[in-house]
Amino acid sequence: MADRKECMAVGGESELCYEQIVTDLAIENFSMGSFQIQLGLTKETYGFKGILGVDFMMKSGLIIDFHKNVAFRE
Repeated sequence: MADRKECMAVGGESELCYEQIVTDLAIENFSMGSFQIQLGLTKETYGFKGILGVDFMMKSGLIIDFHKNVAFRE
């Protein structure tokens, strides 16, 4: 069940979103057990599909090399 709450948005604004815990979250070859996500309108409002936050990167051990345009785990 998703909880309805106010979440941070682009530019420091806040907007309505839904927050829930999902199990077996996987994005390409990066996978985790349960993880809390926030669902909101990004595609229609901002033109992109979603945001990966620092909390995701820290829990997954993901490192992004912006010079080489690759993501990996050490």
